[in-house]
Amino acid sequence: MSQSPSTTPSAHWLADIDSLDREDLIERVRAMAAELDLLHGRERLWLGRHALIDDLTRLGNRRDFVRQLDTLFSQNQRNDLPVSLILLDIVQYINHHGPSAEDRVLRAFGDCLRETLRGMDMSFRIAEHEFAVILPDTPVNGASAVADKLRLAAAYFLVEDAEATTRFDVSVGVDAFRVEDEDADAVVQRAYEALDESRAAQADWGDRQPG
Repeated sequence: MSQSPSTTPSAHWLADIDSLDREDLIERVRAMAAELDLLHGRERLWLGRHALIDDLTRLGNRRDFVRQLDTLFSQNQRNDLPVSLILLDIVQYINHHGPSAEDRVLRAFGDCLRETLRGMDMSFRIAEHEFAVILPDTPVNGASAVADKLRLAAAYFLVEDAEATTRFDVSVGVDAFRVEDEDADAVVQRAYEALDESRAAQADWGDRQPG
């Protein structure tokens, strides 16, 4: 498990303190203060980075998702470059295989996103079983193609400790920034509406399957 950097001064600062005269002591204290400032700065940076990461999947968390989407929305307002959003839900798979498999499945799905997406794309775990993908410089038709690619990649994957590769379906909602959007929440709301339609369609399909 990762740990925050230590803020304890080096032992050599105190080793010969009794032998120092006043000027040397002042210089030693100043140097110690400078080292502590550096260490505290590194710790703040470490804490800031880890506050934006989901501990289980190592993807960005919801806080990071909101931050990145707001930033891209502001850029979109200035340069009109397309930005698309994909929301994904794997709760039906979790429900089917039970809570004992939940963490393994979530980690594996995070790995699937990392391995399938481009380097410029950003992936996040934004709720218990929900993930988001932000696609910069990608129109909505391109995002739909990426969503299909993710469905295919996730259709068969190896869950840690599983005896065989496991098949499951992912509910997906896709949308993109529009000229009339007043803020980034607009695209999130539309993507959730599309995700709800996908969930309903999969639930209906599951109900019609033979037991």
